[in-house]
Amino acid sequence: MKNSKVVYVVIAYRFGSNENHSYTLGVFNKKHKAIECAETHATHRGGKYDCVVEECIINQFDNLANEYVKEVYRTGCINKPRL
Repeated sequence: MKNSKVVYVVIAYRFGSNENHSYTLGVFNKKHKAIECAETHATHRGGKYDCVVEECIINQFDNLANEYVKEVYRTGCINKPRL
């Protein structure tokens, strides 16, 4: 994938689950900036959200692929709910 543009998407997941409330925080062209965004937002939300950084390649998608994006970073969710 020579000359492919890689971007990093940051998503917040409530208590770390993609089945609960989630939202996109932003898209970055530098991984370290995306990780910084994830860390600061997780802290800002008081540990209720894990923030995930996913690596994506612009204009690339394959319906037959097993994975569409690659998770490259995840914050630690401090306040997981008790079951």
